[in-house]
Amino acid sequence: MTRLRVALIGLGRMGRVHAAALANSETVEVVAVADPSPQSREFAKTIFPSAAMFDNYEQAIVNDQVQACVIASPTPLHPQMVRDALSNNLHVLCEKPLALNVEVAHELATIASTVNLVLQIGHWRRFSPPWATAKRMLDSGAIGEPIMIRLSQWDANSPPASFCDVSVSGGLAIDCGVHEYDLAEWLFGSQATAVRAWNLTLVEKSLAAVGDVDNLCAVLEFGNSRAAFVDLSRNCRYGDDVRTEILGSDGAIYVDLFPTGRTRLATKDGMVEVDGSQVADATAAGVENQLNAFAAQVNQRGSVDISDGHASARATQIGHAVILATKTSDRVEI
Repeated sequence: MTRLRVALIGLGRMGRVHAAALANSETVEVVAVADPSPQSREFAKTIFPSAAMFDNYEQAIVNDQVQACVIASPTPLHPQMVRDALSNNLHVLCEKPLALNVEVAHELATIASTVNLVLQIGHWRRFSPPWATAKRMLDSGAIGEPIMIRLSQWDANSPPASFCDVSVSGGLAIDCGVHEYDLAEWLFGSQATAVRAWNLTLVEKSLAAVGDVDNLCAVLEFGNSRAAFVDLSRNCRYGDDVRTEILGSDGAIYVDLFPTGRTRLATKDGMVEVDGSQVADATAAGVENQLNAFAAQVNQRGSVDISDGHASARATQIGHAVILATKTSDRVEI
């Protein structure tokens, strides 16, 4: 199969994660890179020596060799970059969230669908072996009917306040939380109906000036008396720790990312680690598998369960509801 030719736009923290995945990909080839930083472009040359280098994304998306683009730029730049890429008839894999404005995200998703282009959002956990295994087991009835999900994302340290600014990244409730809200609805196979949320102790005091917090918890309500409990932190210190725990009527499924990725199944017969779920770097594996799914969608090699622009809008909508709930101390319908 001919590899999909892409432009990588942005070489920040997640851009470099994408770069590593792209370098290993057998389905995608990087033919162009765009980043305003000369140092970042020099770094990219060491990984993609034959790719064209540009200091702005407009040059990359009009390159004749480019069929699609991977956008890993700062969140406020996503909407215009995606719009321009779609206007140039390019398929897009964009980092989350697609847009902080929910209506803009829906609009971009509709545009992509109308012109028959793939617009996929970087909810990589759906493709990472531990979570993909958990979803398959859950859907197969391994623990009976799902009742409750607990989703934790604890980062070692807070990014700079300039990044945490709610107008830049959406803050903790959106920048970090969208992964968990997307997982909760994906795992349950239904949408949340309401949320309650609380900000917890502020550890990094500089975040107050940009309207953000570094610890919060939220409870998402689902139909049939089910719930998802989300706890987010930016100060666990020991590493980036992500965990998902699913309680069912006949057992539980546990997903761990730190120190290595794995899925465990607990039933009346005991607890076992599930073969095929283990991976040393769950993030890298998820991003690589996500790229393969993107290429498969573009090449029309069958229906793939991806997170599209509407899914991104939905997760961001929940994030805004979480923020409102923390401010009002009330239950907020979604």
